[in-house]
Amino acid sequence: METIFSLSGLLTLPFWLLMIVLPRWKQSQRIMKSLLVIVPAALVYAALIIPRIAQVLPQVLRPELSQISTLLGTADGATIAWIHFLAFDLFVGRWVFLDSRERELSPWLMAPVLFFVLMLGPIGFLLYLAVRTTKRPKVTTQEASMSRTTSPHAGSLFSLRPLDAIRQLWRVNWPLTLVAVLHLVILFGTLIGLLLDDRVITGMPAWLKPAKFAISISIYCLTFVWLLSFLKSAPRLARLAANITAVGFVVEMVIIAGQAARGTTSHFNNSTSLDQFLFSTMGIFIVLVWLMNLLAAILVLREPIADAPLATALRLGLWLTLAGAGIGVLMVLPTSDQLAAMRAGETVQIVGAHSVGAQDGGPGLPFVGWNKNAGDFRPAHFLGLHALQVLPFIGWVVSRRRSLGKRRQRSIVFIAGLAYFSVILALLSQALRGQSLIDPDWITLAAFVAIIVVFGCAALAALRNPESSRI
Repeated sequence: METIFSLSGLLTLPFWLLMIVLPRWKQSQRIMKSLLVIVPAALVYAALIIPRIAQVLPQVLRPELSQISTLLGTADGATIAWIHFLAFDLFVGRWVFLDSRERELSPWLMAPVLFFVLMLGPIGFLLYLAVRTTKRPKVTTQEASMSRTTSPHAGSLFSLRPLDAIRQLWRVNWPLTLVAVLHLVILFGTLIGLLLDDRVITGMPAWLKPAKFAISISIYCLTFVWLLSFLKSAPRLARLAANITAVGFVVEMVIIAGQAARGTTSHFNNSTSLDQFLFSTMGIFIVLVWLMNLLAAILVLREPIADAPLATALRLGLWLTLAGAGIGVLMVLPTSDQLAAMRAGETVQIVGAHSVGAQDGGPGLPFVGWNKNAGDFRPAHFLGLHALQVLPFIGWVVSRRRSLGKRRQRSIVFIAGLAYFSVILALLSQALRGQSLIDPDWITLAAFVAIIVVFGCAALAALRNPESSRI
């Protein structure tokens, strides 16, 4: 059985090489169009499973974890399961390859996607579902004209009813709009959980974290879709960023809500192998979301946008959101106490923390849960993440003041962006010094006074002297 296991990869590996390494070769496409490529692995699977069908069939008809674990723990069971994976991963990979060729997706883009299908089948499949939507079907001239006239550009969404705004956003990118709407539904479910479930996790109601994330993700997704309406020069890349972001947020929420249902924390959880895997998965997908935000920031930087103040606000908002998300890296680093325990050879169930100078789970501010007695990274993180909403709103408001002129409008937006970034830095400094948000020392107070005075004076100067406001 060990020999069969060792050689089983040869049943499918040549076909994976054709799809990943030689996708443009005509013979690759000709070979992969045939379902016969699945037959070798299927035949070996059949030859192994049929003699053992009397033993296996009762267990798969009425599966129990203990029995399935025992079955897969044997050499025979593991080999049979492995060949099962090989056959069906190739089946999915073949469909992904052929579908991508029909859509004329770049082989350079598809190579890592197919690799994920090979190594982590369901994740690769979900990734491709996001990627494949970047190839928009051909539309008629009339449909294209209608799309342009109904694009939710600039501030037009503010004048629409909620359902009409959702329809407009759906036309721009339906996956991300769907995720936003689903999270509003999830929010309703978490509110019911808060009413009916009295469990407490890390000092807060069990369903409070899923509720907060549902609100934040929904707002982020709707803002991202609105942002896409400005990106005309690279629509495929814009859709790629949006669709991967949608998949990433779905994975995040499934894990957060699933851990809440289990009665344990989703973040920093190192208690069991499952908890470690789930938190690591969250980390992978949030990095993907961060990278897609970076891609969007680059696209907006290169995009000619007629509304100068709004363009400045969009660009600043995206880059500050990247910075705010980056603060999350500080949270996943082990604290000094956790490091000391690791060096002593102790088992550490929690690695990382929101708080500085105290353990998570102490007295917190209402709803948000930010630590009242110690430093906390979350205020700076929160403010940074929502720069993508705050600054474009400021830009939209300023752009409506036509009497200011383009230069003064841009100057005011730029000054607002710098002030916003300064507040993020002040909050981060406060957290790193182990200081509670509601108990600032004189250094923090002086920093906020300086921000108000310096940027307030800069804004007044820009308003009074338009010629001095070149940026």
